[in-house]
Amino acid sequence: MRHFCFLLWLLVAFVGRVSAQSTFKAGFKTYNTGLIIHEYGYKYVQKDGPQLYATDSAKTYVNTDSFVTMTVAHRQHDQAEYKTINYLTTKKLLAKSEEYKNGNLVEENSWKYDDKRREIYHLKENKTNGYTYKKNFRYENEKGGGHVKYESSYFNGRIEFYTKYYFNSKNVLTKEVRLNDNNKDIVHVETYTYGENGKVKERSVYFPEFKVTKTFKEPEGNVPAKCSGMMPIGIKAKANPATRTFYIKRAILKNLATISDPECSDFDYTFTNYSDCLVKVASTKINNGRVATFVYKEKI
Repeated sequence: MRHFCFLLWLLVAFVGRVSAQSTFKAGFKTYNTGLIIHEYGYKYVQKDGPQLYATDSAKTYVNTDSFVTMTVAHRQHDQAEYKTINYLTTKKLLAKSEEYKNGNLVEENSWKYDDKRREIYHLKENKTNGYTYKKNFRYENEKGGGHVKYESSYFNGRIEFYTKYYFNSKNVLTKEVRLNDNNKDIVHVETYTYGENGKVKERSVYFPEFKVTKTFKEPEGNVPAKCSGMMPIGIKAKANPATRTFYIKRAILKNLATISDPECSDFDYTFTNYSDCLVKVASTKINNGRVATFVYKEKI
């Protein structure tokens, strides 16, 4: 959910502020609402025209100063209600999140940062089984502009392992060294090679104990860079909650050539009208066919 929060702030900036439900309750406090974002998920099959199948929906409330958000989600074939509450710092960094299922708190996360906005502490508490997971981080600069991120990972208060992450001058992760609980013996060394789209295309893992190196190909990193990005939706019609399915179908047909590019075995596009909605299209492979998942967001 931490990554979702950062995506949410992009969306807040994208759609702007609107009149919305006046208040929402998060925890023990009631907040004034500045924005509501509706999200609808679909599975898509291109057969005799776009075929859409609803998968889930969510409604996110954002308070007027944008420091608290509450997302209420429902999934297909699941009667449960899932709720996530995020609390941000004055620098818009995620400080705390709470996960609920049917009103019961099931998980709580908290973070701390240094003066350079870097994560230095993360605590996850499972409220169902009582397990706690804690990570401490520190950073060290290297010659050439890169840096190393040191992680200490704990389970229920006991150290489990240490990890060193190596980043180059462009802040790209190039190597990861995992050490056991004595912070000396190396468990494995993992290095990364990236494709033109910026995603990992190959992982090489060395196991010192066995003196063996294993290489893993990552298909996502071998997809051309053109198979992802943001672009205009290309239709003049305005979207609204009542016509969202029809609107998504029009967006698919308008951009069918892009979505169907034979060089894109996998793709991830965002089509937007830069005012009140967007359609995200990402491919998956289910039952040996190509299926896309659509996320549609609108202001109300």
